Amino acid sequence: MTRLLFPLLALLALTLPAAAQQKMTWHASETDQGGALVFGVPETEEVAIFFLCDKGSEDIIVQPMIGTKGLAKDAAARAILTAGAVSRTFTGKAVADEDGGAINVEAKGKMADLKALAKGKQLTIETKGAKRQITLDGAAAAVAQFEAACKAK
Repeated sequence: MTRLLFPLLALLALTLPAAAQQKMTWHASETDQGGALVFGVPETEEVAIFFLCDKGSEDIIVQPMIGTKGLAKDAAARAILTAGAVSRTFTGKAVADEDGGAINVEAKGKMADLKALAKGKQLTIETKGAKRQITLDGAAAAVAQFEAACKAK
C-alpha cells in the first residue's frame, strides 16, 4: 500500500501548482455591442458570475453561475448580491446552461446597483438553493472599465 501511496502523493504534489495558478479574478472586456464583466478564471469556462451590457445603456444583465436548486427552466427567479451593508435583488428567470445541466439565474439590473456593490470587500451571491462568497479585490477597476464599455457609443 505504501508503494502506491508515494506515487499518488507525488502526482498530487505536481498538480497543486497548476491548480493554484487557476485563480479567479475580475476582468472586463468591450465588444462591438457593449461590454462584459466576469469573475472567473481568464480564458476558461470557470466563471462564478458575469454581467453584460449594451452600449449606451445603464441596464445590465446579471448572471450568477453558481446553480440553483428547485428551479425549472424559464421559471421566475432572482439573484441577491450582498457586499457589506449593500444588498441588491435582481429579478429575472431561470436559464439552463449550454450543456443543459445546471439551472442558473439571468436577471436585469442597473449599473448603479453594480457600482454600489463593488465598493465592498466580499460579494455574497445567492440564488434559490445556492450561495457563494467571492472576493471583490480588483472589482472596482474592472467595473470602471465595464462601465466605460457600456457608455461608449
